[in-house]
Amino acid sequence: MKKPYNDYNSYLKRTHGTKVYKIGLDAGFSCPNRDGTVGLDGCIYCNDRGSRSSYTDPVKSIAEQLSSRIDYLKNNFGAEKFIAYFQAFTNTHAPVRKLKSIYDNVLPFDDIVGISIGTRPDCVDDEKMDLIGSNIFIQGPL
Repeated sequence: MKKPYNDYNSYLKRTHGTKVYKIGLDAGFSCPNRDGTVGLDGCIYCNDRGSRSSYTDPVKSIAEQLSSRIDYLKNNFGAEKFIAYFQAFTNTHAPVRKLKSIYDNVLPFDDIVGISIGTRPDCVDDEKMDLIGSNIFIQGPL
């Protein structure tokens, strides 16, 4: 049955010709409500693990996390395309130079068609929005 709206999952499938799988990542970020910037006890949005997926391993590099999860999804579900989801804690809680070096880890992966960044509005400024909105992440035709 045709939906009366254009949901993101259907849009991605139409655009990329296949289902797109989101891969949660833990890039080692913290949060201002945990690191003392604002507080130490966390907040209502995250659990103690920063709401990261159970399969993430913060000890592994971003490339290792992506490689292992891509292999798993390809082998078990026939997946072909992916979104790198910086999920755990506040993924803009660092200087822009560091953010770029972390986000750039997804660029070598041809099967990554997008980046999703979990954050909080008080941790995004104009400089960070400029980085996120820039075309440095575009690898091919839109």
